[in-house]
Amino acid sequence: MLTNKFKINYSIGAVANGIKTDTFTFFLLFFYSNIIGLNPGLAGLAIFIALCVDAVTDPLMGTISDRTNSKYGRRHPYMMISFIPMSLGYILLFAPRQDWDMSQNDLFLWMTIFTIITRIGMTLFDIPHRAFGGEVTKDYEERTLLMSWREMIGWVAGLSNAFLGYGIFFASTPEYPQGQLNPDAWFPFALTGAVFMIISVLYSSFSTKDEIKDLSKWNGNIALYEIFNELKIAVTNKAFLIFFFGNLFLSLAWGLANTLTLFVNTYFWEFEATQIKYFLPIYLIATLLAFYITPRIVKVLEKRTVVLIAIAGVGFLSPAAFVMYNLGLTPEKGSLQLVLFISFFLVFLVTLNVMGIMVRDSMVGDIADEVELQSNTRQEGILFATVGFMQKLNAGLGSFFAGLVLNYINFDRVNHTAEQAYTLAFIQGPVTTLLMIVPFIIFLGYSLSSSRHKEIINSLK
Repeated sequence: MLTNKFKINYSIGAVANGIKTDTFTFFLLFFYSNIIGLNPGLAGLAIFIALCVDAVTDPLMGTISDRTNSKYGRRHPYMMISFIPMSLGYILLFAPRQDWDMSQNDLFLWMTIFTIITRIGMTLFDIPHRAFGGEVTKDYEERTLLMSWREMIGWVAGLSNAFLGYGIFFASTPEYPQGQLNPDAWFPFALTGAVFMIISVLYSSFSTKDEIKDLSKWNGNIALYEIFNELKIAVTNKAFLIFFFGNLFLSLAWGLANTLTLFVNTYFWEFEATQIKYFLPIYLIATLLAFYITPRIVKVLEKRTVVLIAIAGVGFLSPAAFVMYNLGLTPEKGSLQLVLFISFFLVFLVTLNVMGIMVRDSMVGDIADEVELQSNTRQEGILFATVGFMQKLNAGLGSFFAGLVLNYINFDRVNHTAEQAYTLAFIQGPVTTLLMIVPFIIFLGYSLSSSRHKEIINSLK
């Protein structure tokens, strides 16, 4: 059994990804399109290009870490050095200012280069870190609990990052009542986040290195054809394919909704940053609820059932506030009453969403056990690479399509129209619900049950 101390030390590593994911999902496109003035279509394209690089580097990192033997194990050497590109890329990504007088091409190149560097740094840490968590325990329920710890701390870190933004750096001023439009606030915001990312990566890496002595070592062939044969077994596993494509469509739906959140809150609901920060305790309560519920509900229901409930619930609740607005049932725009009104739906929506993420993360370890039975090789690295990549897809695809939407409706950050703001809210709400139907249908086919997993573990023993 894993100790609570280990779970905390391990999960603190999720702080870095929580901060990066929160920033890339909610703030990055907004910063470049609304603060610096980069065409939103180009900003979305820059994020998409970085995503294409991830499509190569993430599985490559998984494969490399699976095949590494060192005194620090298979995963930790990469975790320990990852903070360098991660923090430098993240800081420089938010360095541009309006008075730099950069052309559209220059801004596009700057954003592309430093988004890629940040993501590569995160790949060096996050893929081995997830894989390490997947192999440190093979217990079906304990694995869910560990990933719940990791996901909870990652979400709390993301919420803390958002609080720093909305509550401190984006505070309203006489010149900028909506403080998120203040260009001087963004670089200090990014610098603070980078410091916390560095601390979390180094602490988690060094505080968990003693656990590697009891883990498996790589004994296989590193010939190229052997690597491809083993990868083929891993990525053609039925449970893995369902997991992959289900998460792919979830990333598209939820990523698009998340990316548009700050736009919708700013231009449709007309909230100030100081009002938006009141949503953060709701996210925190929902995250803690999910952390409490998830390990317990997995003892009663199959993981597939929990995932299906989460998808259905998120799809149903996503357009609730928007539908109520069209029925004339919402309080006045820009009011604290409206914040409370939306929060009622938000607490249930986020709880279900986080529960789904926690359970899906634990599924990968179960799939890795089945792959080991088929190939006689532990391949957590390559399999957990898909989880890291899916999280990047969430922000990347969402930002890409959000940029296309903003470009298509000719959204003007200065002279936007009510119709444009309404379109963004419609896409964030009802369109998200329609997109959720596809992953729901896909996950219906997932069949790696708890009883099947017990059979796998017994066979491995």
